[in-house]
Amino acid sequence: MLKDKLIALRKKSGYSQQELADLLSLTRQTISNWENGQSAPTFDKAIELAAIYHISLDDLADNRLEIIAKEKTKKDLHVLQALQGKTVILDCEDFDYMLNSYNEKAKVLEVTEEWIRVAYTRGRSNAFFKKETLIKLIDTRAIHGFMIVEEAA
Repeated sequence: MLKDKLIALRKKSGYSQQELADLLSLTRQTISNWENGQSAPTFDKAIELAAIYHISLDDLADNRLEIIAKEKTKKDLHVLQALQGKTVILDCEDFDYMLNSYNEKAKVLEVTEEWIRVAYTRGRSNAFFKKETLIKLIDTRAIHGFMIVEEAA
């Protein structure tokens, strides 16, 4: 849900509601209303939010995309950036990811300073044999480790 993303992104970036409101030339109450689901950002404010949080507008708006974020800390990313395009098993703080990944393998689609975008397969809870591929945007600081997996040719 958008409201959950807005809270996670704000906290990850280390902003209070007031600080974010000041950046966007809004009131703190407006930010609170967004985060409570009572209203949503206008298109122009959504564009500004995406820029502030270093994500695409598509990522902000896509309800199928879940964002896993930690509060602001520094991390060395050169190792994670080398994973782009590889299939890995991740050790991360996202309990939901760990429970729902069908075979624990994830394909690393993109790595930026802030995020690692992965695709993984899980079984659908309402269907016996069906699987679905999910894409998740995970805060790089939530990654504790990984193992590169060889894919069968």
